[in-house]
Amino acid sequence: MNKTPTRHLIDDRTGTIRVRRWDDPLVERHGYLVSGEYVEYFWLGTLGPTTAWLMRRLARVVDLHPDGVALDLAELATSLGLGWDSGRANPLVRSFDRLVMFGLAKPLTESLLVRTTVPPLNMKQIERLAPHLRRALDAWPIRGESGTPPLPTISDVRSAA
Repeated sequence: MNKTPTRHLIDDRTGTIRVRRWDDPLVERHGYLVSGEYVEYFWLGTLGPTTAWLMRRLARVVDLHPDGVALDLAELATSLGLGWDSGRANPLVRSFDRLVMFGLAKPLTESLLVRTTVPPLNMKQIERLAPHLRRALDAWPIRGESGTPPLPTISDVRSAA
């Protein structure tokens, strides 16, 4: 397996990566907007904060430019509080790769497709959630239903024990 599935997309000459919107009717019908609370509460612990913020930033960009746009990687990294160098161990490159690993982005020959809607967590991901988040997810409305249940606090977990 390629350990850096997005590295070939980086244009070292210009320091850019080309991103496009990933249209997936099934995920868009049953998933959750990248900008919504579902990502913040349930995907964040799986992706990590840098990858979650990158995903949100990319989703905004591809909403504005669905046919694609080249992003300056140094500017993108700086806007996320990261440094930039073209090495493989760069945190921005690792975050791009994590998006691919979790099926939230897909590398093509010349561009990276990026989701603007995330699928629901799978069972393995749900099992890894903290107990209070698992309970909140059980009560979370299915997309299309109204309302968002309040999340239990950590103290609710202790008092329930």
